[in-house]
This record gives sequence, structure tokens and C-alpha cells, in this order.
Amino acid sequence: MTMLIEIVVVLFVVARVTRLIVADEVTRPPREAIVRRLPEGSPLAYLVMCRWCLSVWVAALAAAGWWHLSHLPRWSGYWWVDVPTVALALSYATGLLVRAEPEA
Repeated sequence: MTMLIEIVVVLFVVARVTRLIVADEVTRPPREAIVRRLPEGSPLAYLVMCRWCLSVWVAALAAAGWWHLSHLPRWSGYWWVDVPTVALALSYATGLLVRAEPEA
């Protein structure tokens, strides 16, 4: 049960941080400044505007942190298996949560 709670909390952290960076009004000025400074069609500009894309990177950081800080047993015990697996699952679940949000 504790592992489920940890994963759910990490999922909501990934979803919230992703939304904060990509869509929230409070981060609009820095987001727009980054996009303006980048060349037209830049992959980085696309990244800061795409929740599905950015959630992969946010989830990778969160999964690495979870793997390092949690004392719960891991299913494989190898970071190079567990971290990418958890990161991809978190990213996908974040994408599904985005679908549930109303358009701004």
C-alpha cells in the first residue's frame, strides 16, 4: 500500500510540475521569453509548449528521485530498469490526466 501511495504522489507531482511549466499563467512570461529567443521550429520551443513531451523529462527526474530516496523495495533492483520504466509510466499517466483537464 505504501508503494502505491508513493507512486500516486509522484504521479501528481509530475502532472503538476508539467502543467506549471507548460500551461500555467504564472510561468507564461518566462515560457514566452524562451520561445522568442529560440529559432523558428526549435525542438526546445516545442518541448516547453507540449505537455506530453515535457512530461517525459519531468517524469525521468521524478523517477530518479523516487528511486534514490525511497526505501521501498524495487521490482528489479536495478536503477537502469526501474527508473525508465517508472518514468515512462508516469509520463503516460500524466498525459491521460491532461486529457481530463478542460481547455483553457
